[in-house]
Amino acid sequence: MILCFFLAFLTTVPSVTSIQCHSCLTYCNTVNGKVDPINCDCTSPPNEQCTGNACFAKVEIFGSEHTAVVQKGCISDFPAGQRGCQYSNNKDTINCFCDQDECNTRHKLGSYIPSRLPSVDCCICNSHDGEDCESGCSRKCRGNYCVTDFEGKDLGCGLGYPKLPSFLRVDDYLDYEGDYMCTRYESSASHVMNGCVCTHPSGLCNEFNKTFNYQKKHVMERKNENLHYCYALTHRAYKPFGQEVFKKYATMSEREEHNIFFRSSTCDGHFCFISLTTSEIIVESADFRHNYEDHNEFVGAARPRFELQVGCLRVNGDDKVQTGCTVETQGNNSEVLAKHCICDSHLCNFHHLVRGTEDPRPKAAVPGVKQTTSQLNPVRLYTSNKEIDENDILSVMNGGEIIWSAVSGVVALVFMLL
Repeated sequence: MILCFFLAFLTTVPSVTSIQCHSCLTYCNTVNGKVDPINCDCTSPPNEQCTGNACFAKVEIFGSEHTAVVQKGCISDFPAGQRGCQYSNNKDTINCFCDQDECNTRHKLGSYIPSRLPSVDCCICNSHDGEDCESGCSRKCRGNYCVTDFEGKDLGCGLGYPKLPSFLRVDDYLDYEGDYMCTRYESSASHVMNGCVCTHPSGLCNEFNKTFNYQKKHVMERKNENLHYCYALTHRAYKPFGQEVFKKYATMSEREEHNIFFRSSTCDGHFCFISLTTSEIIVESADFRHNYEDHNEFVGAARPRFELQVGCLRVNGDDKVQTGCTVETQGNNSEVLAKHCICDSHLCNFHHLVRGTEDPRPKAAVPGVKQTTSQLNPVRLYTSNKEIDENDILSVMNGGEIIWSAVSGVVALVFMLL
C-alpha cells in the first residue's frame, strides 16, 4: 500500500538570487511519533544544489508507518512571511524556511522544532458525526487559529500556520493576527473550499452563524459588480501535459476511463488562480508481504505526479491577496516541484503562467499596430457553455457582448463580461 502526500507545483524558472540551498530527500523511523533530526537530515554537494530566493526543508510524518520523510530545495519567496520552522495545520507536517546559503540543515533550523505561536480558544464541531454546528458552541478546543468550513459545516482549531495565507500569497500572516481571513475558491463543482480562519484573542471567533454572516457580507457579496471570469478545471496525470487540458470536452478515452464529459469550465471571482504540482511524497514497504499490517520497514521517496488546479477566488479584502507566483524548485537545473499563481484579469489563469512562458493566445487588435501572423491565427479557447474564439473573448472584455444560440435557434444566451 502506498500513502501519498501531494507537494506543490511546476517547470523551470530562472533564479534571480545567489542563495545556494541543499536539494535532497531522505527518510527515517520516527521516535515517539516525531521526526528524528539526526537520522532524518541530508545535504547535497555544491554541484547538486539549487539556487533561489530562500531555502526550504519540509517534514512529513506518516504515523501508521512510523516513518518521516524530509525534502529540501529552493523557493521563490517566504510563504505567508514564515521564517524558521512551523507546523502546517497539524503535527504531521512541518515546514521550515530560511534565506542564507545552505541554511536548510537541521543545525541551522533548530532540529526542525516549530517555533511558538499565540494560542486561542475555538469552537469545535463535526456535522458528519451528527452534531448541530449551527446552534452554538457546545465544545471547545485550543490551537493557534480557528477554522470554519461552510461546505462541510465543521468547526475546529489548527496548529502552526494555516495553508490559506500561503494560498493567498499574503506578505506576512502574523500581520493579520486577531483578524478574519475568509475565502471561497473552486476549480470544479467537486473541488470547493469555502471557509474562514481567525485568531481573535477573545476566543470562539469561529462560531458558525456569526462567521457565516461575515462570509456572506465580506466575501460573497463584496465587489460583485467587478468580478473576473476565470478558467476552472482539475486535471491529474502521471506524465506531463500541455494546454490541451484547457479544452472544454474530454476525449473519448477520458470519458470511458474517468467517466468525465467536460474537462474545463469557467467561474467568476475577485481573482483567478492556477496551481500545478509535479511530484508527490510516498512511503512504501521495504519488502513484500501479503498482509499490510505485517510490514514494519518503510522507505520514503518522491515520484512524478502531475496535478493542475485552475479556478476562481473570492476573498474578504484585496489586501489579503498578492498577485504573482510562488515556485518551489530542486536540483542544479531548477526543476520545478510546484508553482502557484494568482492573477487579476479575465481568463488570466491560462497554462502559460505555470509554464513560465509568454501567453500564446492572440492579443486584441490595437489601432495603428499591425498584427503578426500568429496574432491573426485564432486559438480556440473554451468556456462553460460554448467554444469561442480568443478574439471574441477579447472583444467582450472591451465592452462587447456575445449572443450564443442553441442548435435549434429557439434559445439564446447573452453573456456579458463587465
